[in-house]
Amino acid sequence: MANSSTDSDLIDRLSNLPDALLITIISFLPTHIAARTSVLCRRFRHLWEASPSLALNSYELPRPRSKTFIAMAKRALLGRNPSLPLHSLSLEAYDYGSQNAIAIVSSLIAKARSLDLHHLTMKGFWLSDFLPILPIVFTINSLRRLSLYGFRTPGQYTQKLNFPSGINLTFLRSLSLQWIGADVADLNKLLSELCSLEDLHLHIRGTPGFTLSSQTIRKLKLIFTESTQKLDIVGLSLPLLESLHLEIRYCLGNLSHIRAKVPLLTKAVIKLGYIREKNASTVDGLLNCISHVEELSLDLDESTFEEHPIPILLESRKDVPKFSNLKHLDMTLCFHEHNLAAVIMMLHICPLLESLKLVHEIPEFTGLATERKRKREHFASKLPRNADGNNRYAYYRNIHLEEDHTEFMKLLSKTCTSKRQAHN
Repeated sequence: MANSSTDSDLIDRLSNLPDALLITIISFLPTHIAARTSVLCRRFRHLWEASPSLALNSYELPRPRSKTFIAMAKRALLGRNPSLPLHSLSLEAYDYGSQNAIAIVSSLIAKARSLDLHHLTMKGFWLSDFLPILPIVFTINSLRRLSLYGFRTPGQYTQKLNFPSGINLTFLRSLSLQWIGADVADLNKLLSELCSLEDLHLHIRGTPGFTLSSQTIRKLKLIFTESTQKLDIVGLSLPLLESLHLEIRYCLGNLSHIRAKVPLLTKAVIKLGYIREKNASTVDGLLNCISHVEELSLDLDESTFEEHPIPILLESRKDVPKFSNLKHLDMTLCFHEHNLAAVIMMLHICPLLESLKLVHEIPEFTGLATERKRKREHFASKLPRNADGNNRYAYYRNIHLEEDHTEFMKLLSKTCTSKRQAHN
């Protein structure tokens, strides 16, 4: 009885709220959950259909999924009153691959185009299925954010997505393209037509001569995955860029240059995997391109193919980047002798540094590493012991104060020097 009373009180309280507020609350729920509110009482029967945010994910729908998906799409979108705006639409993993599915999704996108749609997310499509839908997507002029995930046909990994002509995305500010193939020239042409684009997220395969240019982008997240052996040059010409996240997974392969014209960059996150000795100059060149940043996070993974520790930072003393604006530095790498010495060189030319975090990460010691006679002691951390009694990490704050900065530099310099002399 107590539970029944509580449920009744809750329904009574909800009934006192205006429809507009109830719809706003429902809009924060996934659509398949929001639809269940229709059983609460007669007043809630159709409220979920007016939600300005729809997320149709076939994996989360009860079976038979195809029929459930179509029924929900018809009620919430295809039969929607034109006076009810739809600000956000997410479509994921519907029964793609059939002409009927493509027709249904095309109808959904066409309907959403007439409802002042602001945010569109599409996941799990095969590229061959998506091509007929793409021209509709790129003519939704009301879009502010567009996210496309996983448009790739099994067995056709080299197939590339060609963007349609007649693009009409005047207000688009954020674009995310993940796990797709795209021609670099076609991608740059697209960016030149997106006059309001400020935020770009690319999660793509490495291609030879990858260059990216835009006159509007302020935030870029660029992740290369798979086939990075083909990646030889990365060029960025982004005069308004303020924030950069650059990640190259697996290995740098034959990457020889990373050039970046980013005069307004203030924050950078760099993650590079499996760096070999031949890649040191590439890392060096990148650091020189972004040496004017205020915040820098470096995560550098040393290759397991090298028998002895290698200097993956500051290969040449002639090209030591001068981080004259750097205030916050976060570094994760193997702090063996060579790398610690390089970091100390960097710190000597960081007059404004306020905080520093160093995390030691030893390269993998697999069967291959054993065969190459790698020795763990060669890759041991040379960082000074911290308050916890280990040298796996070091964290310093307020080192921009002259006295603290001097003591900090003395500590690191003395530690590195003593270890180097002992080693010799």
